[in-house]
Amino acid sequence: MKIILITKSKIKDIPPLISVAHIMADLGHDVEVITSEVNLQLAESFIKKNIKYVEFPFASATSPIKKVYEYYMFRKKVFNHLKNTEFDLLWIEGAHTIRSLGEGIKEFKYVLQISELHTGHTAQLKAIGKVIHNAVRVVMPEYNRTVIYKTWFKLKIRPTVLPNKPYIVPNKELLKNLKKKIFNNYIELKEKKIILYQGLIDRDRDLSNFIKAVKELGEDYIFVMVGKDGGMVEHYKKIDNNIVHIDFMPVPDYFVFTANAHIGILSYDSNILNNAYCAPNKIYEYGYFALPMIGNDIPGLKYSIKSSKAGIIVDEEDITSIKNAIQKIDADYENYSKASKDLFDKCDNRTTINEIIRSIKN
Repeated sequence: MKIILITKSKIKDIPPLISVAHIMADLGHDVEVITSEVNLQLAESFIKKNIKYVEFPFASATSPIKKVYEYYMFRKKVFNHLKNTEFDLLWIEGAHTIRSLGEGIKEFKYVLQISELHTGHTAQLKAIGKVIHNAVRVVMPEYNRTVIYKTWFKLKIRPTVLPNKPYIVPNKELLKNLKKKIFNNYIELKEKKIILYQGLIDRDRDLSNFIKAVKELGEDYIFVMVGKDGGMVEHYKKIDNNIVHIDFMPVPDYFVFTANAHIGILSYDSNILNNAYCAPNKIYEYGYFALPMIGNDIPGLKYSIKSSKAGIIVDEEDITSIKNAIQKIDADYENYSKASKDLFDKCDNRTTINEIIRSIKN
């Protein structure tokens, strides 16, 4: 089957869609990607898998007028390309892509991959509502989100859950080289139990009490943050000046810290519905490296972490709760670690994607 994946965003920043492209290629399909940007590393992986790609760079505008222009130009370029290309199925990712392409996609057979709830974004929800009922399948990364969308849009069939499990993970040789190149430069991490947070460091994901808890546990532990600073690192340094912040690193470089960590942290503001029903990539990144996890008490984390016994759910407002969780994991580390790896291994996106495509062909 010839399948064209389309995202107006930069696919280099969308690991779930990168995974879909690679899995489809592994399944023997002819895959092409239309996007705003493919970086060098991703281009190399696409070439190895014989995945074609086309770049229409219209995802950098900041002003409303320029954004409208980019929506229009991306749409124009995509439909001109589709007119001159034979294909069997479109796999369309993201509300911005859906909004850009509009109802013109209805003349084709298409799957919608919707990663976010888009609560409070009327234009995105309206655009989705115009085309979601004509989609042959809808996929979302988290169970509760699929139920919410089925209710919101009065869908006959609940969207399929396709978790944000990464496809590209480093092998042992690459990790060994990355450790020499990157990790060994951080002398302060040697012989420490690294309590790791990966992701955007902003107010929606308050880490203050996690940092306080780790500080109170003593010198055996150290809190490490890997990700772009959204204005919070300076605040966290005032809590504990020993914390280590590593700025944004591309895949797979930052995995060297995951591979050498002790416990992985996940925390989201439950006041935002999209966060409460989160579907973070890092659950599976932590799982790949068999890291026990600690998450705050929200449905998106409890459903995966607690039910799989891959970690512990805590009250993020209670420092003692966090300290007890770390100590409980330490006391039974092997079992928590095994459950975390099992969480990763049992997520079979390849089978899910294969079943979706087979059902469409039939």
